[in-house]
Amino acid sequence: MVGRGGELALHRSKLFSSRALATLQIMNTELPMVSVVIPVYNEEKELSTLLDSLMALNWQRDRLEILCVDNNSTDSTLEILRSYPVTVLEEPIPGPYAARNTAIRQAKGEFIALTDADCVVSQNWLLELWQAFDQPTVGAVGGSLVPRTISNSVDYFEGCVFKSPNHSQGSDCIKPYVVTANVMYRKAVFDELGLFDQENFSGPDVEMSWRVVRSGRYTLKICDENQAVVQHSYRTKLKDFTYVLERDAYGWYFLSSNHPQMAPVPNPTKYFLKFLIGLAIYPWTTIARLLVAPIRRSPTWELPQDLLRLAVLWHHFVGTRTAKLAHEGRQPPRVLR
Repeated sequence: MVGRGGELALHRSKLFSSRALATLQIMNTELPMVSVVIPVYNEEKELSTLLDSLMALNWQRDRLEILCVDNNSTDSTLEILRSYPVTVLEEPIPGPYAARNTAIRQAKGEFIALTDADCVVSQNWLLELWQAFDQPTVGAVGGSLVPRTISNSVDYFEGCVFKSPNHSQGSDCIKPYVVTANVMYRKAVFDELGLFDQENFSGPDVEMSWRVVRSGRYTLKICDENQAVVQHSYRTKLKDFTYVLERDAYGWYFLSSNHPQMAPVPNPTKYFLKFLIGLAIYPWTTIARLLVAPIRRSPTWELPQDLLRLAVLWHHFVGTRTAKLAHEGRQPPRVLR
């Protein structure tokens, strides 16, 4: 007798075959083996949507493995994972990068694609990432990240205005980087340069990108807009968003301190001065937005964006100042999650 979980797994395996292989049957290209890596922690609400999108990928099933790493979930995450035709691994060390490293060690693919459990991938996600590896020196390729939904002013700001997480083409001061929500690496990059720095919850994807750039052997690429698209779920609660702002500012301070040749070390005083300037300007621009909103028919979620810019400056100041004190030994380091 086949249990409910077995029936569900069989159904989803057939779903994979009917959708994902239909397009590839007409392709003559020899596709490489690809390993998709997803760290998972208490994702029972959104996990099935991601896994269904992975089942529909335009990629040959015998050249694809999906490695999902449970990171001590306490909800029904493991049960959901085991109902799909994916490889389920477990990593007791807390943190998404420890989970990613566990999967990368076991990955069989020539290429390793990474995304997150709160994402949804497009059907041609892998195909468009892989096609960007047009030179043997390309070590990693980042795809497009777009909001999955817009429900309020917080996820609108994070996904459409602040656009974080996202890749960076770099600037005169900061070297380029790609983020793990939507990226593909050559497996050789990890073999030669090492795995992610799992000791830090914030910034190991940036640090890995900089290792690639500094190696002199590989380069980074970022796909054009609307190529290799992944829909990302952004935070809808202000407290969650502001926590991540502080966490990332804290992590960035240590990251740039350890790699000053790749990015300048942020100064908390400058963030505080920017906050004071914003405090004098942004309340007025918010009032102006409210006044013209009936004329422009602006969605309500657009109106508080200047106040959220103010929140960004404040929490970047707090995170950077806390990191500076810890870096100088004047207070204990924070435990990031």
